[in-house]
Amino acid sequence: MKFVVESHKGLLVHGYDSGYINLSIPGHIQTRLPYDSETGLYQARQSLIISAHALISDWGPSQIDDICADHVEAISRLDPELVLLGSGCKICFPRAELTAPLQEAGIGVEVMDTAAACRTFNILASEGRHVVAALMMI
Repeated sequence: MKFVVESHKGLLVHGYDSGYINLSIPGHIQTRLPYDSETGLYQARQSLIISAHALISDWGPSQIDDICADHVEAISRLDPELVLLGSGCKICFPRAELTAPLQEAGIGVEVMDTAAACRTFNILASEGRHVVAALMMI
């Protein structure tokens, strides 16, 4: 059996804790956000949406009850095959009518706490899956 090391060339979650999520931003991804050019890390301090090649740093809802149809539309525009909804420090589900349009479009939706969503995003993005993570702060 031959093992091949693959290097992911997109955004990844580098770390997280209460009140922030650090993202690793590769040099080829253009952003106007303030990030450390030496380490390539950006520290988000509010809810955000990430995919391997896109970052929406001002998503809006700070808790699951704040999510509205416009927030779901922002996720949908990234054309994911799977959405990971990180609901903060504990699992909280959004109203079913908000996620129904995603599911009707054949987009999978998984709700989990934000830490689990960060870890799962990294795994799936590294596998080349078109995953989008909508993350609320821990």
